[in-house]
Amino acid sequence: MDNARSQFRAGLIYGLIAYSVWGLIPLYFHRVAFVFAGEILAHRIVWSFPIVLALVVLSSGGWAKFTAVLTDRRLVLTLLLSAGLLAVNWLLYIYATVWHRVSEASLGYYMLPLVNAFLATLFLGEKLRPAHYPALGLIAFGVAIPSIAEGSFTWLAVVLPVSFGLYGLVRKMIAVDSLTGLTVETLLMLVPSLGFIAYRASTGHSAFGANWETNGLLMFSGVVTVVPLLTYTLSIRRIPLLTQAFIQFISPTVQFLLAYFYMGEAMSPERWASIFCVWAAVLVFIADAALAAKRARVSPPPLAVAAAE
Repeated sequence: MDNARSQFRAGLIYGLIAYSVWGLIPLYFHRVAFVFAGEILAHRIVWSFPIVLALVVLSSGGWAKFTAVLTDRRLVLTLLLSAGLLAVNWLLYIYATVWHRVSEASLGYYMLPLVNAFLATLFLGEKLRPAHYPALGLIAFGVAIPSIAEGSFTWLAVVLPVSFGLYGLVRKMIAVDSLTGLTVETLLMLVPSLGFIAYRASTGHSAFGANWETNGLLMFSGVVTVVPLLTYTLSIRRIPLLTQAFIQFISPTVQFLLAYFYMGEAMSPERWASIFCVWAAVLVFIADAALAAKRARVSPPPLAVAAAE
């Protein structure tokens, strides 16, 4: 039981770090918005690989785990699937930032609890607590408000959470540790990324090499990418997917505030109403968790117990 509590606490801390960094990441993409979105994605992958590979080499038994995964055809194919989902998610978010649609992207990530709740109950056998139903209902209503009011379907707000929710599910279902899995995923995306960068350079459209400032910004994309993704994968293997569904609100909320106060994106009353509904849902979840912990007293809260199962 103590180990379950410790694992849950560690997973929660890793998740908080990941979602906080992701919340601030529009600041980086806003700075490199002059670069073609596909090229930014390719540089994210290329400069992430040496970082994760170095971490593998330096970790105890890391290289053996890495080579073992590469010799397992089933694991490689599964990680190829998760890598594809990750690449789609990255590219769409870069597109959202470059084209000043951060508020729409943040609204999409508010939908992630609905996606995770569906995937967790369907594939992982996780159980919703009674208070989760009205909380998820508030989220669904909040997300629907802008679409109904504006009379248009925000495809970006749907594809972003679906792609990332599926990525989290795939990573949670395979027996590969966080760092090894991320390294193999990056390796699988490395060759196409290098090819795309070479193609851009051959046609004279590459941003890399223009000046040292641009080069440094693109190289820094490796750090921007690895830190939140590694802490996320460390988190997802320690706590239930449903818990992830609620702590992830940090990321879209920070993004929403940046879009409004820093990037100058227009916010309609409907978008503010949507935010209100989402945070009402978060308060319902927090109150339920606090009440459950009080009832359990010396026992871990229900979500912690679920993490040990």
